[in-house]
Amino acid sequence: MAFELAFTTMVVFFLILAVGFAAGKFGIITREAMPNLAGLCTNILLPSQLFYSTYVNITSDMLVANLPMLALSAGFYLIIGLVTFGIAKVLRLPHDKDRVFMLCFMFGNTGFVGFPLLSTLFPGTGLLYLSLFTVVDQLLFWTFGSWLATARDRDAHFHPRSILSPNIIMMATVFTIIFIGLPLPKLLVNALSTLSNATTAICMMYLGAMLCFSKWARTLRRPEVYVGIVVKMVALPVLAALEFRTIGLPTEMSQAMTIIMALPVMTVVPMVARAHGNEGDYATGITAVTLLACVATIPLVTLIAV
Repeated sequence: MAFELAFTTMVVFFLILAVGFAAGKFGIITREAMPNLAGLCTNILLPSQLFYSTYVNITSDMLVANLPMLALSAGFYLIIGLVTFGIAKVLRLPHDKDRVFMLCFMFGNTGFVGFPLLSTLFPGTGLLYLSLFTVVDQLLFWTFGSWLATARDRDAHFHPRSILSPNIIMMATVFTIIFIGLPLPKLLVNALSTLSNATTAICMMYLGAMLCFSKWARTLRRPEVYVGIVVKMVALPVLAALEFRTIGLPTEMSQAMTIIMALPVMTVVPMVARAHGNEGDYATGITAVTLLACVATIPLVTLIAV
């Protein structure tokens, strides 16, 4: 059942990606419009979807019961950090590609791919798991991730306000509302529902247009990309799923964490890599290739392990 749902969902995502790609090719979505479209998704649509789904599906008891997701998330980042560091060393990746390779394969696309996918596969708890994961994810990305993105001939700068992303602010708000039991006006909830329903299609079209405008053909010749895809997007999630069963982790939490581990590269990674170093095109290529690959790898992981 999980495989069929994941496969169907990823096929639908791919079709909407194709629409976005075509929109880029025919100038309906322009390169100049991409930053604004990304801002719409990251600052309005995704936070609205997160808020709405959490508010209507999650209770304070459920939130407390699933706090172990924070420890799972931290453990995942420790393991994936060590694994990607090892791959970069074994393959002798040049400076600064080694760090950007780690950056790409450590941080998954929880927003544009994870949110729609988890909310579809696990309507009741999917975004709760992803919300708790995002707490650790955002903290590490804007600290250690920013350092990885920074070229060795530059000074790394960290701004604490970077952690306060719209998703983090929205999570803190909705968690507070849930804990104090504050009811929201029905009209506001309906408005959030409408925004939430629009999120998946617009985000997938953005990613399709990103594929259209990205320089990723050269990345197909880089062997470390395929190693990263096999290890991070297939092998590690499958092995983790087996371990989760051994330790008796709740089924839905185990399945959600397995899929989160299999996500493609975070969309913002190329922008951060370009801003802080010289490997923006390299990061863009890996992002695009992993996005295409996940159409096959995520259903494969669910078939084997979920």
